[in-house]
Amino acid sequence: MTSSSFEEVVAFVREFTGVRSHQAITGETRLEADLGVTGDDGKDLLCAAVERFRVDLASPENGIAQTLQLGPDEYFFGPEGFDLPGISVLVRWLRGEPRPVYRDLTVGELHEAILKAPSLTSGSAV
Repeated sequence: MTSSSFEEVVAFVREFTGVRSHQAITGETRLEADLGVTGDDGKDLLCAAVERFRVDLASPENGIAQTLQLGPDEYFFGPEGFDLPGISVLVRWLRGEPRPVYRDLTVGELHEAILKAPSLTSGSAV
């Protein structure tokens, strides 16, 4: 576990997203809806958080879904780009796959996950 402060996480998010200092970032600030972090950028943000805070958000014991408290078929960071009028929904329906649910990760949830995640040891790979 790490002892990163909320202010350190806000500074990291601000730096990663390029959000100016006059824009408020609170625990309820949503990474996707409020700050525009989507798709691969969201994955990159989580990888950068692992590097910055030296924590394992996807440890073999917990996995990222448990660390970030995701439910079944629940994901962060919706797809980037334009989905031709629902083609991905149609393909999932034809395959009998459940429809994914995208939950907008908040800065507060990211901070909590960083606090709860196990620390990386100096020899751990990121």
